[in-house]
Amino acid sequence: MIPTVSIILITVAILFAGCEDPVPTDYIPRYVFTGYLIVDEPVQAITLTTSLPPLDSFEYRNAAITDAQIRIWSSKDTFDLQYVPSDSGVGEYRVLDTTRLVEPGIEYFMEARLSDGTTLRSSTTTPERIEWVQAPREILQYPIDTVNLPSPDSLKLIWTRSPGVTEYLISIECLDTLNYGSYLEPVSKEKNRRIERFFEDDAPRYNEVVRWGFLQNREVNVVWFAFKWFGLHEITIYAPDPALLEWFKQVRFGGSQFETLLSNVEGGIGVFGSAAVARQNSFVLSNQP
Repeated sequence: MIPTVSIILITVAILFAGCEDPVPTDYIPRYVFTGYLIVDEPVQAITLTTSLPPLDSFEYRNAAITDAQIRIWSSKDTFDLQYVPSDSGVGEYRVLDTTRLVEPGIEYFMEARLSDGTTLRSSTTTPERIEWVQAPREILQYPIDTVNLPSPDSLKLIWTRSPGVTEYLISIECLDTLNYGSYLEPVSKEKNRRIERFFEDDAPRYNEVVRWGFLQNREVNVVWFAFKWFGLHEITIYAPDPALLEWFKQVRFGGSQFETLLSNVEGGIGVFGSAAVARQNSFVLSNQP
């Protein structure tokens, strides 16, 4: 027989249990849209994901939304996007007809309809085109050019102004971290390798193939530190719209954090931005095999 005191304690415990707050694992997901329109390029590399409960380990396959209906349109054109999966699980939404390109100086609208009835909306106005005034040389020599640069400086870049854009982004991406000799004449089997620097060994983004920078004028002296590997690189200047610029300032240069109040996506969080670009490939020759 349970003592009377025990019965009272059990009754009180039941009453309190009925008044508890929801357990910490109750979770309301947020939808995250990430998309950039690049002038004179097809609509591609757009992602739509959902946040996962904090107690779950993050896997992109579990976060990716693959069945949304996404439409992007302007006064001149309409794009219906299709989801394209990948083996890694990092699929994307894109326009399958790659001959249809984003135009400069046009306002584009975005609408994404999800299967649960949620609708995300946003818009961006694409910047005007930019062009090289002084592009990087197609072939650079390391480390010879670091102490004996020709005139004008082979690493000084200048580009035209995009009206309304006052801040720019630059990326330097190694396009092939494995092969080196296959790009030479005559072709060889030499493999690519890093440009080793003792102060980079423990850098947080050591293995990333792209180096990003933020610029407040239309010319820059690129430093050799920007190149992580020898071999083939793509150097790109971005003239971004305000949404893309703010996103990159926070996520790339602000410690991978994004202030959700600055999101320009209605019904979710993230970014729908645009940019005009100037690109140039450069090959960095090594000083020895």
